[in-house]
Amino acid sequence: MENDWRQLKIIRDFFQIRDDGQMPEGSRLLLEAAKPVRFEAGEDLMTEGAEPDDGMYIFLEGKAQVLIGTNLVNELSEGDVAGELALIKDGVRKATVRAATPVLCANIPRGLFEEIAEKNRKVYGALLELLYTKTTQMVTERERLRSELEVAARIQTGFLPKSFEEFQALPDVHITARMKPAKEVGGDFYDVFLIDDHRMCFLIADVSGKGVPAALFMTVAKAQIKTHMKLGIQVGRMAELVNDRLNDDNEESLFVTAFIAVLDTETGLLTYVNAGHNKPCISTAKGKFRFLDCKADFVLGAMEDLPYREQTAQLDAGSRICLYTDGVTEAFDKDGVMFGDDRLLETLNRHMDQADAPEELLDALYGELEHFAKGAPQSDDITVVYLAR
Repeated sequence: MENDWRQLKIIRDFFQIRDDGQMPEGSRLLLEAAKPVRFEAGEDLMTEGAEPDDGMYIFLEGKAQVLIGTNLVNELSEGDVAGELALIKDGVRKATVRAATPVLCANIPRGLFEEIAEKNRKVYGALLELLYTKTTQMVTERERLRSELEVAARIQTGFLPKSFEEFQALPDVHITARMKPAKEVGGDFYDVFLIDDHRMCFLIADVSGKGVPAALFMTVAKAQIKTHMKLGIQVGRMAELVNDRLNDDNEESLFVTAFIAVLDTETGLLTYVNAGHNKPCISTAKGKFRFLDCKADFVLGAMEDLPYREQTAQLDAGSRICLYTDGVTEAFDKDGVMFGDDRLLETLNRHMDQADAPEELLDALYGELEHFAKGAPQSDDITVVYLAR
């Protein structure tokens, strides 16, 4: 690679090399100044706070991480450029670039750039044009990603039930659900539907990952669960079948945590499966909210041929159950303090006067979460399904 790296498409595009080998004079001088350098995994190409004498790097092979302090802020790979401003701007490095794999780069040191530019001012123009091209590509890519995330958000929310009026005709059933999406699209989803005239299925789930892949995986998981439940399959067996289906052609290695329940409104028997999800909060007519004492099986979609335990609880008139995703308990305030399990229980119990009015209870819970965050950005979807009898 060191011998023919100048023929790579990355280099030809970056330095505007035509098919006949011609290029702008400034680009030619920059290319002649570039030398291949290798870094091993874990080695720093650039260090935050250091003098930028090593100049600019064009990634030819491998991957690297951009760190500010210990925070990962970006990832670089083939075709990306790092440190280009160091050639024309004084100051120290604003971030560390660390090789995540073995990396091969074309490097233009600052001193060599200044020496060449002093002799031929066109080099400055070539660099500025290269920076302009890179910035334009970044803006275009950012717009493409924004568009994809908007599509993912519509996919994510478009398949979720909006009205729960049909369930109010069932004896002692008052149910609602709500999702507050994060800016970065995740994979939370919920569903509520009737199996027959006295059995109702309700569920909540969270797909690993973000963006379009998670949104699409969510639609597949939701459709599979509903299809199998509508066929009258027992909830434990349904989970086994859905798990196997989600493993088929799962090249992104996504998975789903889920709590899937069936309520028999005539007997009050709640039959459920917990596939690696948060334990719901439950209360009886005269009792406070507590976490449901249930066993958690493995997540859906990560491994084939797994058994899922069918568990039961009694949900008589006057009882309530609150399903939620980890966007609730893992909400953070500006100081990095997490909302947590204890605060969730305390919040629900403090609003017991609204416990039999699901919409009011959710208004109170979401209001508490917003007040707790104190303006801190929401990092994950916040989703709740709440049923009162």
